[in-house]
Amino acid sequence: MSVENPAKGTGTTDAAAKSGRPRGKNVRWAIICAITMLTITNYLDRGNLSVAAPTIREELGFSNTEMGLVLSAFIWPYAIMNLPAGWVVDRFGPKVIMTVAAAVWSIAGAVTGLARTIGTFIGLRVVLGIAEAPLFPGALKATNEWFPEHEKARATSVYIAATQVGLAIAPPITTALMLAFGWKLMFVIVGVLGFLGVLAWVVVYRKPERHPWVSAEELDYIQHNQRTEVSQKDEAGEASSVGGDWLRLFRHGSIWAMIVGAFCLQYVFWFYITWLPSYLESALHFSLSAAGLLSAIPYIAGGVAVVIGGRFSDRLVKRGIRPLDARRRTIAGGALLTALALVGTAFSTGPAVAIIMLTLGMFAYSLTTASYWALAADVVTTSKMVGSVGSIQNFGGFLGGAFAPIATGVIVDVTGGFVVALIVSAALLLVTVAMYGSLVRHRLPL
Repeated sequence: MSVENPAKGTGTTDAAAKSGRPRGKNVRWAIICAITMLTITNYLDRGNLSVAAPTIREELGFSNTEMGLVLSAFIWPYAIMNLPAGWVVDRFGPKVIMTVAAAVWSIAGAVTGLARTIGTFIGLRVVLGIAEAPLFPGALKATNEWFPEHEKARATSVYIAATQVGLAIAPPITTALMLAFGWKLMFVIVGVLGFLGVLAWVVVYRKPERHPWVSAEELDYIQHNQRTEVSQKDEAGEASSVGGDWLRLFRHGSIWAMIVGAFCLQYVFWFYITWLPSYLESALHFSLSAAGLLSAIPYIAGGVAVVIGGRFSDRLVKRGIRPLDARRRTIAGGALLTALALVGTAFSTGPAVAIIMLTLGMFAYSLTTASYWALAADVVTTSKMVGSVGSIQNFGGFLGGAFAPIATGVIVDVTGGFVVALIVSAALLLVTVAMYGSLVRHRLPL
């Protein structure tokens, strides 16, 4: 990687750079803080509709199936747009793309408060899905630029944990806003909060070699501890080659295994996001306010688990396990534990047991998420396609996420309960175990 600011140089030796973390100012963690702010506001916009769904359904007369269509309207365009989003981030860089995307999704979230018909809700959720697609490919690209190999999962775990924070605080905050101002104004307030994240990102983000705040010591530490680098020759030709390399990704079996495994893994996550409040109200018979508070518990546990999973995966790397193997084994193990917890939920004997099992399920699921994203950086041999691989995997994930609200709504309408829906989710996780545990073994020559 070329260094554009000669004053920052790379005068330390490799041994010195690898001897320890730089002392004093660590700008790379400021980048993570900015991404974290974007992520929290992003997930407030994603999660607020599921909290408002029972009230909207009753007030506007939607059926469970119709509400499932509204809830899934975000996910379909999000899944599809993950494919070009990764390419766009690799081609133009994360700063401009993420800035524009965050501004658009904040506006779309705010305007949702004006919706009254199925068509309007669906249209606004489509815009929200398109705008939010570049977030995690862009965050992954920025993390790959700013962090050494043995810190990537830990750094990723911070803003992935923020997804759980957003989901945890969304139920009580949006419930309180709904009770105080109604669901319409709740959407407006949450949308306006998104611009705080936009401001933080615009102020903080630059590439490491161009950042005015980064020290020579930190820059050396980052560059000398990164396993995958793009040579100067590759950098010069990167813009023209990304498109061809993107198409060649689909020739590799590991990519398809990641797509299928992510489909099943994210199906379960979106089952939680879109139907947890309704499950608590209709199946466990909690009130709206109680369901709003109880919905936060699994996500709080998940936020803790994300950090634990990231540190565990990085510790495996430090102990000499190949990064690719550390990531995929963490994913497979967490998916298996989640499947067991969902089966326990399906056959729980009372509300307290069901909530405990749901919380354990989200905890186990969240052990996988930092490795899920770090895997995209570890499965390739050069950094120029990191955003593309991450977005392709996430495309598969959000196809699963798109099916989850609709399939769950239909299953609940047909069976009259959530038992079958929980068992289906657990069965899909066994596919995830097989995909990541057995089939994602080889790094891609890109």
